[in-house]
Parts: sequence; structure tokens; C-alpha cells
Amino acid sequence: MWEAIKEYYTTIGIKYHVDPVIFLGIHIVATPLFIIASAWIVKKYKKRKSVFLPALIAVFLFNAANIYLITFGKNIPWFIYFILAITCIITGYFSYIKIKNKLYN
Repeated sequence: MWEAIKEYYTTIGIKYHVDPVIFLGIHIVATPLFIIASAWIVKKYKKRKSVFLPALIAVFLFNAANIYLITFGKNIPWFIYFILAITCIITGYFSYIKIKNKLYN
């Protein structure tokens, strides 16, 4: 079973010029960094300081794997870009709500 999954993602990676290990690695590294950046936003906001830099970093980290996919991927079907956009909007919205709740609580 594991070999079939590995083979499937390796084949897709070769076809679209995206290394699935790098893509997954970016997600694994960026997730805790995004959480740290989100906490930094809350901390700066509560001290009444500018949240521009931590927010910019959080947005970059939130989209890091997608940026990799868009930058290095080739011949990716259009519907994948659509799915990326929809998931970014939905998860971005919920992340915004979660950070906003921490700001005012």
C-alpha cells in the first residue's frame, strides 16, 4: 500500500516537475513557523506596535508550499490552481478569524 502511494506521488511529481518530498517538507517546516508568526502578531498588537512585518511573514509562510508549486510546477492543470485558490481563501479566512479572536480575548 505504502509503495503504491509513494509511486503515485513520485509519478505526479515527475510529470509536473514538483518534488513531493520538498512540497511536504515545506508544509512541515512552515506550519510551526506560521503558528509562531501568528503568536507574534498577537503579541505586537497587544503592545500597540505595528503588525505589518509579522503579518507579512505569516502570509508568506501560510502560502509557502503553494508558492513552490506555482513557481516550479509545469503543465499543472488549471483546476489545481482553482483548488489552491479556494483552499487558500477558506483556510486563510479561518486563520484570520482565529487570530482575530486571540487579539480581542
